Amino acid sequence: MNRRELLRHAALCWFACAASLSCKTERDPDPLVERAAFGVFFGGQIQDRKELGFELDPAKQEQGFRLDFRGPLARDVPVEWEIARPLNGKLAKTDAGRPEVTEVGQATARAGQSRLDLPISFRAGQVLGSWHLRVKVDARVVLDRDVLVFDPRERRERERDAGR
Repeated sequence: MNRRELLRHAALCWFACAASLSCKTERDPDPLVERAAFGVFFGGQIQDRKELGFELDPAKQEQGFRLDFRGPLARDVPVEWEIARPLNGKLAKTDAGRPEVTEVGQATARAGQSRLDLPISFRAGQVLGSWHLRVKVDARVVLDRDVLVFDPRERRERERDAGR
């Protein structure tokens, strides 16, 4: 197989995979969860974010997960979450080759609830960078994505310096 055929084959495989994933999502919506989000809680809403400034003061910023259920739950449902954060670059790498530490948590969404907010606090010393988030409701993954956690002061300084 020459290079052009290989690239065409790879592109076709990628499109087929993407199409099958989008079809699966449309055909198989989660039976319990209407929407799962991670971001900043603000005025009773959640601002879903792919990038999040690292702020230790909860009076300035409260972040976490929000689960909106399709309706009031008929029974108690277990909720589990994982946050994989990068480690200090000086530490050993994991088997996957990416240095990380995983924080896990669990809660229970009670019968009758139609929404569950799970606040997540930042702690001093946590390493910034790409964090991977995964939330499971009743053993089904409802949120699985990365979020970039950054230092807002450092970003403002960098943007100010770039504008000079």
